[in-house]
Amino acid sequence: MLPISIHTKFHSIEGVEWGNPQGIPILAFHGWLDNANSFAPLAMFFPEYRFISIDFPGHGKSSHKPENTVYYFAEYALEVVSIAQALGLEDFILMAHSMGAAVSTLVAGTNLLKIKKLVLIESLGPLTNLSESAPDILTEAIKQILHPRGKKETFFPDMESAIGVRMRAGDMKKESAEILMERGIEKTSKGLKPRRDLRLHYNSFFRYTEEQIVSFCNRIECPTLLILGDKSGFPIAEKYKHRKDAVKFLTQVILPGGHHLHMDSPEEVSSAIIEFLEK
Repeated sequence: MLPISIHTKFHSIEGVEWGNPQGIPILAFHGWLDNANSFAPLAMFFPEYRFISIDFPGHGKSSHKPENTVYYFAEYALEVVSIAQALGLEDFILMAHSMGAAVSTLVAGTNLLKIKKLVLIESLGPLTNLSESAPDILTEAIKQILHPRGKKETFFPDMESAIGVRMRAGDMKKESAEILMERGIEKTSKGLKPRRDLRLHYNSFFRYTEEQIVSFCNRIECPTLLILGDKSGFPIAEKYKHRKDAVKFLTQVILPGGHHLHMDSPEEVSSAIIEFLEK
């Protein structure tokens, strides 16, 4: 495992790399409040590939936004494109989980990058809202940002406490939580502190409509694999049929596991991905 650093137009981006430096690149992006270690268990099954996993801005060891600014979901798409270009990647495999997969759906729909194949774990596009709810969403976001309540920086006395909180926040094995916290926690004089930016908890100013997301799906040209967990709290298998119908070359696989099945069951997930990549 090697650390990597990338400078985009707006951020200092950190990540890790495994495998063969001369192999076909896999560029991987994690979910909300996770970090690049999200793909550490899975990367071990791809020794012939150049497996690169990235911390999104505000997550892990990547830089946070400047003071007095907030995060916009669409900016993550900008970062994915910027990172791929900074690495000089072409004809690469884009792999992502949860929020990262939602962002990657949009990126693939822009056709700004030469993506060989797309692997989405537990998401196909972001959450959406009806057009008429847009005023309410903006109202709540402004109120929350101007008058933040309840969300303060957390400090833990030891790593076990941090791991316990992370496990309660998401369905995953203890070993998986330990891997995430390894990169997601830093030591301070007050105790162990999560590296993520507190502003990531703010509500979005707006959400796309379902029709807009289907338009992105309709423009995805590369073969796409959607992996879902049969015990996930994000039941995408029953939802978003029109999104799946819009992706031209879509393969769907449902495997045993929850939302973080790529960490909890990397062998099963890697087998499905390798079968897809070798077709």
